[in-house]
Amino acid sequence: MPGVRHFTDLLIWKRAREWSKTIFWKCQEAPFSNDQRLVVQVNDSSESVMSNIAEGFGRGTQEEFITFLGYALGSLMETQSHLCAAYDRKYLTKDDFGELYGAGNELRKMIIAFIRSMIMPRSGVKNMRRTKSWSEKVSAIYERVTGEKPPVPYPTRTDGSNGET
Repeated sequence: MPGVRHFTDLLIWKRAREWSKTIFWKCQEAPFSNDQRLVVQVNDSSESVMSNIAEGFGRGTQEEFITFLGYALGSLMETQSHLCAAYDRKYLTKDDFGELYGAGNELRKMIIAFIRSMIMPRSGVKNMRRTKSWSEKVSAIYERVTGEKPPVPYPTRTDGSNGET
C-alpha cells in the first residue's frame, strides 16, 4: 500500500462509504422507511463494510488486514441479502435494486482484487513466517519463565492404541 497513510485514502473504503451512503438515503424513502427493522439491518451491514476495511487497515499487519477484508466481504453479502428482501417487499424498484446490488458486486470485485494484490509474491503476506502452534507458544513461555527447556511431551502413537497393555 505505498503512499496510503490512512484508511480514507483507500479506494475500496471510499467506494464502500459511497455505497453505504446511497443505501442510507434510499432507506429514507417510503415505503422502505416504514420497515424500521430492515432499515437498521441494511444500514448497519452496509456501514460494516467500510468499518471493517478501516479497522483492518488500523491493525497494522497485512495478515490482520486481510482477515478484516474478509469480514467486509461478509458484511457486503449480508447487505446484498437485505437488498433482496427490500426488493421482494417492493421497497425498491427493479432499477434501484439492480443499481445497488450491482454496485455491491463491483465493490466485492475490488476488495477481492485488493486481497489478491497483497498475497502476491513479494507482497509480504505469503512470505511471512509461520505462526507458532499453541504448543510452541506454551513451550516458549515455559522456557522464558523457568529458564529451562520444556519437558519432552509423551510421544503420540500412530497405531491408534494408547500404549497400555
